[in-house]
Amino acid sequence: MESPTSFSQWPKEITGNLAWTGADFESNTDAFTDHLSSRDIAELNAAVKHFQGLGLARGHADPTTFPLSQDLATRLRGITDHVYNGQGFRRLRGINPAMYTDEERVILYAGITSYVADQRARNIEWELTLRHSDHIRDRSRAQLARKLTPLELAKPMTFHTDIDVGDMVSLFVQSTPLEGGDQYLAPIASIYNDLMKRDPEVLRILSENWYWERVHRPGPDQTVIRTFNRPVIGFHNNQLQINMAVTFLGANPAIPFSPDAPQLTEDKIAALNRVQEAATRVNLRIVPEAGDLLFINNFAVLHARAGFVDSPDDVWKQRYIMRLWLHDSHKGWESAPVLQRKLDETFDLAPAQKAYWTGDEMAKIEPSMRIRQMGLSSSDDHD
Repeated sequence: MESPTSFSQWPKEITGNLAWTGADFESNTDAFTDHLSSRDIAELNAAVKHFQGLGLARGHADPTTFPLSQDLATRLRGITDHVYNGQGFRRLRGINPAMYTDEERVILYAGITSYVADQRARNIEWELTLRHSDHIRDRSRAQLARKLTPLELAKPMTFHTDIDVGDMVSLFVQSTPLEGGDQYLAPIASIYNDLMKRDPEVLRILSENWYWERVHRPGPDQTVIRTFNRPVIGFHNNQLQINMAVTFLGANPAIPFSPDAPQLTEDKIAALNRVQEAATRVNLRIVPEAGDLLFINNFAVLHARAGFVDSPDDVWKQRYIMRLWLHDSHKGWESAPVLQRKLDETFDLAPAQKAYWTGDEMAKIEPSMRIRQMGLSSSDDHD
């Protein structure tokens, strides 16, 4: 069956593995969780030590330098199928981050993800409001010269996808906050079904071209505004895809568009609100635990985050998460051409050039210096 090419051809309902709601999993979280045994952990520890003995840059972590048994490797590859061909997400549980150094956790993360997908992004991103050791500070209270992004604040984050970074996002939970910080997932297939019944006009609006703005850093202390005109949703290979973050669509008052940008129309503002409402109706709440790895189909499943409260002094009760974008060249999704994603700057560096730094190492690099030449993402990608 060919994908519909115009809104008038779009189906009245989407069925299949991605058309789930939170109610399908709320009483059985093992349905989306793979548990690591003590034997698995011992294997992973040995692989970390083996990699360290090679003296390679961390970006070189892969199945040849981070060796695992065929059994564990096969189970990690099973995550790939769940993300691309199943319900669009999977959780791996059983690691204790407190047992590792900062560098060992980066190697562990890079090594595990190399079995899930054969392409990894330029750098590991960090989600934290408080820093470890002498870098501890609440960034929302710090006197910084720049405006903080939503990622750096303890406020809730609305449903979104990561923009123009590939078809899989992974999160490695280092520690959790005193309160809050729950993760929420919502598949666009179920959001679509909900809106098709309640307000199909919203879907038509989302399928039209929207004006986008994204900040790009071509060099140190340089920023340019990239603009796009492209839809938010579209079909490809008979799969509905979404590329959406309200900040880049002009709907975040805290981060306004450039002065001469076109104003977001009332019908588009309403459409974005309807998406959030539908996502809230169908979402699955996931309560993170330290050591969890969560893998999400970034083309098919939106994610959101609850607000949270960190401990002022206990670093193991502060929300601290690594994030790495992935793509598997064998099983991954092709981006819907109509969505015009710019994907050429995520997986463009050789292993030795990738900045797989620890949180403290990254904290020393000012945002204005986070550019390609340092092996880092040079564009804002997150709400």
